Amino acid sequence: MRLATLCRSLAVCLLGLLMGACGPQKPIQADLPADLPLEPAREAPAQPPSSDELTIAKSMLDLIEDPHLHSLVDEALANNPDLGATARRLLASGYLARTNRAARRPQVQAGFETDRNNRTLDPQTGGTVTAGSHRLSLSVGWELDLWGRLADEIAATEGDLEAQRLDYRFAREALAARVIQTWIEQTAVRRVLTIERERVAVLERFETIVLERYRNGLENLDALSTARSRTELARADLSAREQAARESVRRLEVLLGRYPEGALHSETAFPVIEPAPRDVAAAVLLERPDVAAALERLRAARYRARASEKAKYPELRLSGQVFRDAASLDSLGSAGNAWTILGSLFHPVFNGGSLHNRARAQQSEAEAALLDLRAVVLGALEETARTFDLETGLAEQARSLQAAVTEAAGSSAYFEERYRQGLDTIQSLLIAKEQEIALAARFEVLTAARLSNRIDMALALGVGLP
Repeated sequence: MRLATLCRSLAVCLLGLLMGACGPQKPIQADLPADLPLEPAREAPAQPPSSDELTIAKSMLDLIEDPHLHSLVDEALANNPDLGATARRLLASGYLARTNRAARRPQVQAGFETDRNNRTLDPQTGGTVTAGSHRLSLSVGWELDLWGRLADEIAATEGDLEAQRLDYRFAREALAARVIQTWIEQTAVRRVLTIERERVAVLERFETIVLERYRNGLENLDALSTARSRTELARADLSAREQAARESVRRLEVLLGRYPEGALHSETAFPVIEPAPRDVAAAVLLERPDVAAALERLRAARYRARASEKAKYPELRLSGQVFRDAASLDSLGSAGNAWTILGSLFHPVFNGGSLHNRARAQQSEAEAALLDLRAVVLGALEETARTFDLETGLAEQARSLQAAVTEAAGSSAYFEERYRQGLDTIQSLLIAKEQEIALAARFEVLTAARLSNRIDMALALGVGLP
């Protein structure tokens, strides 16, 4: 009790002496620029929807009506090694942040010392004698955070930790998006494979017809060579598509944390993915983890700059020790208690300008963090505008391509009928049939691109995972 009372009294006295010598710190000016756009530049809709219609999905999985795809996302989140390593590093950072918080608390240490020397004076002989001594002690040390420097350093560490948590959240959402998009890609490749196999079968049938006509003298060698070259080209395209399908399967298995053996098979139908709500205020971008992480890093940089300025001020440290001294171990229990208390005041006088340069460096880091935030926000706005524009463009392309597929099917049927009647050549029918098949494959690829872009749109709007 006496030790605690003496410590408090000394701290109050020194605080009163130091307050007059140290002025207030200079605040850090790091506000957002006034010209930072808050809404993506796009034309206003003809009929703006009401605010009741602008609901934001709470999860990316809410946009998908496919339980099997949901289970694959859960499997990836649980077993992906890269995400697991990120989680462990986040856990380690959390433990380190706890150690930094201990800087503001008193440090208590128990110690035991023993020594033996010949410096003890013998009163009878006047010489020195060899003797031993033992000390059992309890030491307390405490740095008083007079100016809030330690608090700022701890706040900076907390900001870094929160930014790392948000980075982990962004990694989870990016992994889920890659799983969904790889699944879409795999489905598209399989659907195109079916079309390519149909193309090879059609060309093989045409090649057989041309061969028979050539043998009967109804076709020339050039027509037969053209038919055979088209068939071989179709087989090469089919082989490339099959290789792409196997690679897509292995990529998905690696994302799921599985051995890439190529055994995972997707459905032949595309998943139903609703587009994210559009025409929403740009404030929804605050839901994006990367924007929130940039804000936390800016906050941490500001706290570090403040702490570096406060490092120029005096430091007050209190220390005390309660101990027992005895000549032998047996007598330590009966020895009397002794104590010491020490108050230390340190003020930097000359350090080669290191404190000043460190403060200027941290100030520059805070300004750089502000610019990083601006870049992240502008990038988020650009991604939002791009995915919105791409959704509109792909929808228009899908309508036109669907009409082209219908027209190509009609044209193919027309030339087939003319060929049956002997009014046109087999080359015209072959060209019409290949165009129909090529447009059908292109439409499958376009459908996959639309679904994949809807996942990118969800990420751009901050619609991630729960």
